[in-house]
Amino acid sequence: MRRYGGVAVLVVLASLLTRPAARAALHHPDEPMAVPVNAQGVPEPLPFSEFARRRLVLMNAGNPDWPLERPNPNDPQKMVRSDRGVLKDRIDRRLKVPQRTQEENVALAVDLLRFRKADDADGTLAGRQRQGYLGNVTLAHIAAAQPSPSDPKVLDWARAYNLLTIANEETPPKSLPGLTPQQLAWQLKLNNGVLLKLFRLRMEEARSRPTPENELPDAIFPVNFAQVADGALVPAERAKLPPDALATVQQLVLWFPHDTRLYWLLAEVYAARGEFAAAERIMNECVSSLAYSNRKVLMAHREAVVKAAKEKGPTNPEELLPAAGDAPATDPPPEVPFTLGAVWVYFGVVGLVALFALVRKLTKKPPTNNRPRVG
Repeated sequence: MRRYGGVAVLVVLASLLTRPAARAALHHPDEPMAVPVNAQGVPEPLPFSEFARRRLVLMNAGNPDWPLERPNPNDPQKMVRSDRGVLKDRIDRRLKVPQRTQEENVALAVDLLRFRKADDADGTLAGRQRQGYLGNVTLAHIAAAQPSPSDPKVLDWARAYNLLTIANEETPPKSLPGLTPQQLAWQLKLNNGVLLKLFRLRMEEARSRPTPENELPDAIFPVNFAQVADGALVPAERAKLPPDALATVQQLVLWFPHDTRLYWLLAEVYAARGEFAAAERIMNECVSSLAYSNRKVLMAHREAVVKAAKEKGPTNPEELLPAAGDAPATDPPPEVPFTLGAVWVYFGVVGLVALFALVRKLTKKPPTNNRPRVG
């Protein structure tokens, strides 16, 4: 019984640790997932709880193990569509449209990409004569989710870079549904700047294949994140971060919510701002559930951040609490391979095995001794 119980536990843990990653696309008219930008054109970072909620929605929608329905938090006897179910319904509706416009095809491609159907998303757009700005941007994100033809172990960053370069040469749209003019202008700036730089850096690294242990956060800012004191960047390095660094990396993570390295970069930016509770939470997730415990710089900096978080406490503790209804307890855990939910699954399996063994022991009849007495 112990042998089979151990196998069951290993199977559960293996399924949690080996889920593949997926990526989100640039823009969707129904769910833009855009960081706010004020009337002056200055991006404003999302509160941590709202950022975490949006990222969780994207992760849920792209999780193939996520159910399409879940119990209604207000009435557990009734079922409602989950994040993944809502996405699937939207895909099904768009697939029934007989002659879709280019904008409708882009929206469908984005949804398919979020649903982990990168090849189907590619087929929705690829081969059309005139993609335009939005079509090529979306294809660039799709390429960043597909394996490279020359090396299936890495993603197709070269195609992503080329497609984004083509998009940036196109005439951009004057407006997009769900985005304010200020948000659109800022995102166009990102596409010409940090996003293009990110694709170029990843393309170059895919050719050189650096050792993961010595990996650093993506160098989209001219900052050495190894230069740390008391949990934060040293002042000389911190001064190199642009004012919109946090909003920029939040937007990148919402575009690529399963990219651990970008998520790590977000933690570094939070730490540089002295927001150690948020930095610690992200770093802990990177280390414990996203298989980044072999990054030497991350492990060293995480230790300093944990110490700083204990000494100084969270900047705003309320922001680290999930907002009401963000992640209903009736839903399965999000697509992170090993989280607190996974720990409970582990102990739940162990508990069931122990309970079964106890019941079997109590109900088992004692052996009968029929040997004759001597003397």
